[in-house]
Amino acid sequence: MSASSSDQIVTIGGAVKRFGGTVALNGLSIAIRKGQSHALIGRNGAGKSTLVSVLTGLRAIDSGSFLLNGQAPPALGDRNAWREAVACVYQHRTLVPDLTVAENLYLGQYQGNRMISWRGLNRQAAAALESWNIPILPTTPVRDLGVGEAQMVEIARALNQGARFVILDEPTAQLIASEIDQLISRVNELRDKGVTFLFISHHLDEVPRVCDAVTVLRNGRDVLHGDAHKLTTAEIVSAMVGDEATGKALTANEKVSRPSLVADTPTVLKASIALDACEDRLELSLRAGEVVGFAGHAGSGTRHMALALAGHSSKWSGEVILNGRKVGKPWTPTAAVRSGVALLPEDRIKTGLVGGMSIEDNMTMPSLKAFTKRILIDQQARRKFAEDNRADLGVVCHSVRQNVGELSGGNQQKVLLGSALSTNPSVLILLHPTAGVDIASKATILDIVEQRRRQGLAVILVSDEPEELAFCDRVQVWVRGKKVIERSGMTDEQLVSAMEGFDLSPEKS
Repeated sequence: MSASSSDQIVTIGGAVKRFGGTVALNGLSIAIRKGQSHALIGRNGAGKSTLVSVLTGLRAIDSGSFLLNGQAPPALGDRNAWREAVACVYQHRTLVPDLTVAENLYLGQYQGNRMISWRGLNRQAAAALESWNIPILPTTPVRDLGVGEAQMVEIARALNQGARFVILDEPTAQLIASEIDQLISRVNELRDKGVTFLFISHHLDEVPRVCDAVTVLRNGRDVLHGDAHKLTTAEIVSAMVGDEATGKALTANEKVSRPSLVADTPTVLKASIALDACEDRLELSLRAGEVVGFAGHAGSGTRHMALALAGHSSKWSGEVILNGRKVGKPWTPTAAVRSGVALLPEDRIKTGLVGGMSIEDNMTMPSLKAFTKRILIDQQARRKFAEDNRADLGVVCHSVRQNVGELSGGNQQKVLLGSALSTNPSVLILLHPTAGVDIASKATILDIVEQRRRQGLAVILVSDEPEELAFCDRVQVWVRGKKVIERSGMTDEQLVSAMEGFDLSPEKS
């Protein structure tokens, strides 16, 4: 932070950004030096995404100072100026798969009525790729690229537009080990050529391999700055979590005090399966009334495991035993629901609810057979079921005939939970169940699940948030397809550290 302003590509001081009553950036300061790789670390909700939106000109700060290359940043509407100054490479592709590498590199740069010389375009693209030491043929269709190669093309496109400041947002989340090594090697080469990187990652082992400096965010504030090669993992994790969480055991949930499961509690789900997305096999034994957490960031494999168990993925082999019976293939969502497995998907709008249909329709859709007599649906029974569930779930609405799309996020999530529970499952799989909902709705959702758990419902909870995982009796932590630990009673620090690829348990520290 002591470097002169001429050495800094980004200088932000005391930045504040509000969204209604939510303070996303709360006096944040950061300085990024030219020709360096700077790590930006923080848990979900720490302010990373908001800061990126400011750095890329998508949003302006409400107060504070912001200099880009020593000057005031361009106007938000001047997208060309922003593209020439800074680029962001996201973990999900933004390339056009049906076009070649060369066409993607120059997409949008040819204006007017000029005829395009495809031979010249390919020659120009080849020279650009060679200048950045990216060994990819310009005529290769993007659909044929691996994930790591596609990311390098995204970086090349940013550099080709003139940007010398590149933000890498979780660049290794979808990569295998060899691709990570290649990406880090290329980033280090480009840094040596004068390119500046802001490197956002949940994997702390990567930071000293690629970064010179580190900034840690928590609750919209910058809480730690330092040399990437001098800060310890324990110091970074402590800054991410905060002193107030240190020592708090995950199972010491203030809302839930559970007796231990008795020895003869039946096992409702037993799985030993191999998945394409995971290096380790999933070994799971789940008893009635037990809550097991699958903890891990994007690319950990936890989502793939949950979808496989719920019948939404066929890319697995092995054995799943449900209520004492081996499940057959094809193991589809319909077969899973009929066998007693319900899924609460992670995206309630895209894959969970039908926004143009009513609360009643959404709540009863998975269980219509229960309300059908011969070929007719008992509308009165269905309405009463929806009304009773609306009351139990605390859904705020005009009536159960109101469209789900008109509800708040928290009420939509309650309806989605009601839909999942409508089939009276023996196993409930929750994917990030309280993401994007208000505090009161979070408490209600977990209270409802807890009530059903006490009645014998077995639960798998997929999350990367310690607050959600505090609901679990034990947690499996996965990193890049490998199970790194399974334990109960972990503190927030130990859990966050394990998800980052380190073990800070007492016997290891």
